[in-house]
Amino acid sequence: MQMKRLREHREARGLSREALAREAGVSAALIQAHEQGRNHDTHVSVAAPLARALGITMEELFAIEDMGLRVKAEQVPA
Repeated sequence: MQMKRLREHREARGLSREALAREAGVSAALIQAHEQGRNHDTHVSVAAPLARALGITMEELFAIEDMGLRVKAEQVPA
């Protein structure tokens, strides 16, 4: 699954790839690969620190709400 909004969120916060990489503990090359759509296999160990560094949820990072996958609490059987 792609982090569809990585670049959008990074730029909205005025962060360079290098600054985000330092903050999240990943490489700038990894961020670049994701932003350019060259890396489709994202592990939670990469996505979680990026989302945390950006101050967003992983759902926002992956744009899950755009895919219609968001489930409301009342839709979950008890």
